[in-house]
Amino acid sequence: MSAGVKRARWLDIALALLLFCATTMGLLLASRSQGFARDEGYYFHAAEHHAAYYEELASRLSKGELRALTDRALIDRYFSYNNEHPPLLKTLFGLSWRTLHRCNCPSEPGQHALSYPKRHRTLGLLTNGEAMRLPSHLLAGALCAAVYLIGRRSFGRAGALCAAGLTILAPRHFFHAELSCFDAPVTAMLGVTTWAYLRAQQTDKKSWAVLAGVLFGLSLSTKHNAFFLPPLLLGHALWLRRDLLRGEASDSRQTATRRVLRYLFQPWALSMALLGPLVYLLSWPYLWFQTVKRFTWYVGFHLHHVHYNIEYLGQNYNRPPYPWHYVPVMTLLTMPVVTLLLAVLGALLWTLRREQLIEPLPSGERSGGELPLVLLSALWPMLIIMRPGTPIFGAEKHWLPSVPFVALLAGAAVSYLIRQTSRHARHQAVLGPLLVGLVLTPAALSVWRSHPYGLSHYNALAGGPVGAANLGMNRQFWGYSVRGAMPFLNRALAPNTPVYFHDANWFQLRMSQLDGFLRRDIADAGMEEPGVVGSRAAMVMHEKHFNKYEYWIWDAYGTTKPSFVQTHLGVPLCTVYERPSPARGGQ
Repeated sequence: MSAGVKRARWLDIALALLLFCATTMGLLLASRSQGFARDEGYYFHAAEHHAAYYEELASRLSKGELRALTDRALIDRYFSYNNEHPPLLKTLFGLSWRTLHRCNCPSEPGQHALSYPKRHRTLGLLTNGEAMRLPSHLLAGALCAAVYLIGRRSFGRAGALCAAGLTILAPRHFFHAELSCFDAPVTAMLGVTTWAYLRAQQTDKKSWAVLAGVLFGLSLSTKHNAFFLPPLLLGHALWLRRDLLRGEASDSRQTATRRVLRYLFQPWALSMALLGPLVYLLSWPYLWFQTVKRFTWYVGFHLHHVHYNIEYLGQNYNRPPYPWHYVPVMTLLTMPVVTLLLAVLGALLWTLRREQLIEPLPSGERSGGELPLVLLSALWPMLIIMRPGTPIFGAEKHWLPSVPFVALLAGAAVSYLIRQTSRHARHQAVLGPLLVGLVLTPAALSVWRSHPYGLSHYNALAGGPVGAANLGMNRQFWGYSVRGAMPFLNRALAPNTPVYFHDANWFQLRMSQLDGFLRRDIADAGMEEPGVVGSRAAMVMHEKHFNKYEYWIWDAYGTTKPSFVQTHLGVPLCTVYERPSPARGGQ
């Protein structure tokens, strides 16, 4: 290997690490002003259980109790809660929190302010919420690094940097990547697994096949989206070797079948088929007992998932099917416009001007069919959600794994434009950073304008959040906009006021109190109409199907006058009402 090639390789490694660190740190800093989401509350609670399990397991093993490894009562005690989701991220959230958070809780001696069973020493580097969210930030950083490495080998350094930047600078992806949830992490896991698979196609080194299998298992342990990855990769692999598989016309059917089977038993396929499920099972102790029964229940839960409410073009949907155009229209209205235009251009150029785009293959490597893999990976998650029978349980977060591959297509267009602007390497070295900065700026501004209300982001095609509200598009979900009302609640409410918090659950509110965003004397009045009746202040999160809650508040309080309205770029997200004080007697 020449000195120049070595320098280029080390530069690419350094840039990938820089992207990893910059993305992680950017998300960590931004998340400090990001409200906790409802689902995060459940996962905070589960994360504490997982951390407690591994602490108790380590304690018992240190005493020589090897039977603790297979103690079903111990495992069920800590893993039964929230067992409709696999454990990897909850375990990482819990271990990160257990190690890094600052204990600042005025609770009883020996009792942690959350549900953790005992006080403990930590490194004290982060707040509770920051420590819980850090694994999501790290995985998003790893995804940006993987996108860069895919792009670098496909079409060059400048376009690869652009693709990595556009990946995290998609406002909805940025929002999800801040949270202790599973949607951005599974996007990252599927992205890095696809990267490892691609490297296994490009080289004969068995280590890439092994890595692909391990990462696939970890993806399965992140979220059920990973079950849809093997058909995509298998289809791509068969297409890549279509000439080999086609064989001679004179081949017998038995010979052709043998050829197909021989190809299917490639190292990457064996690794994903064997190592993947093994890693998945080892990471989820809850499945070690009654494995078939529990796994069948898990699959059935998601096949027959409860339908949530989504407002789309003025109509509320809470049962399938989605309108066929829901996914493409939501993508068109929420992704940065520049990213979408460049992605379409990149797909066309990669197809029609391939020889003017692709990088020379490194010595000893072969083409991995990068274009069809990127195109398939961009479309496949969208097509799954567009299937008529898919349950309605959320918006763009369920085809979020498309984002890094859409960004790769955009990066390909940037590489082409740089090369067409000048043929001289020196000129390209100057033009490249300028064009990358020019392309990333609109996306970065979109993130800046949308934060911390990323689920309310709509692009210029929708007319921004105001235009989307006029179109009748969903404004938010998960109750995270309660954070914007907390300064008012802290300032205006009397001590020990019971509040109806509507779509926010107690776990997320407790974390807000623990980290100092909400006064600790403010109480949760409860759920539904009894909570409204028993409250002294009440709020409503504005979604179409939540209208009835505002009527309940008006009826219980005898007023329609709000005390505070939280808006984002002119669009109301959360309204707070206070119960009028009883009128004083006449003089």
